[in-house]
Amino acid sequence: MGAQLKFEPAKTRRAFDDIIDQVRGRLQSGELRPGEKLPSEREFAEQLGVSRNTVREALRMLEISGLVTLKKGHTGGAFVADSTSEAVARGIQDGMTLTQYSLSDLTEARIGVESLIIEKVCERATESEFDALEEVVQRTAAIDAATHWRDKMKVHLEFHQKLTDAAHNPILSILIQPLLELTHDLTLRVGPYAEDYIIESRYRLLDALRKRDAVAATAELEWYLSKLQNRWVEGVTPTQSAPA
Repeated sequence: MGAQLKFEPAKTRRAFDDIIDQVRGRLQSGELRPGEKLPSEREFAEQLGVSRNTVREALRMLEISGLVTLKKGHTGGAFVADSTSEAVARGIQDGMTLTQYSLSDLTEARIGVESLIIEKVCERATESEFDALEEVVQRTAAIDAATHWRDKMKVHLEFHQKLTDAAHNPILSILIQPLLELTHDLTLRVGPYAEDYIIESRYRLLDALRKRDAVAATAELEWYLSKLQNRWVEGVTPTQSAPA
């Protein structure tokens, strides 16, 4: 791999950024693919005309960004990550953290993205995937929110992740993940609630999905998220403020 893939000498004044840009460029062009090994530090440094320390730091930044995996040992080295979806979702979430938004903004965004997810689930999901969603709901219902609140919320999150998987669109999976994480974190901050309306809503949603009725399923989603937003508004205090 190292002998075939060639890199240009890095620009001296911005060698660090140039190395990263070249790797990203080859990923975008398809010259580098998931799982492929990059040249060794020595080969990289010779091709790029920089020190091995510069190469090492660039690779560390690529690892932090989720594009590269660094492995130690005899068969180690720098490898293109098998999947960057989590890194992309994390980057989007970091950007949202620095963005001023309201509770209604978050709800509106979720309805927009999940409505499309539901449409594709109704078109593409298998009966076994619907069964898997129902198993998650059953598992959620069995958890006592009073004593295992955080566990219950994790399983709620799992439901939405499986729902997105059933749409069979990796881009939608990337887009919804940071929205789900923000919703999850905010719900945990608000704390437990006595009315467990979510389980009933989940079964109504599942019924609509099994019937391939995207209109009814989307309406149920909107009802549920509206209830959730009201819960946020009631539960967030001045010392526990939501995003502005």
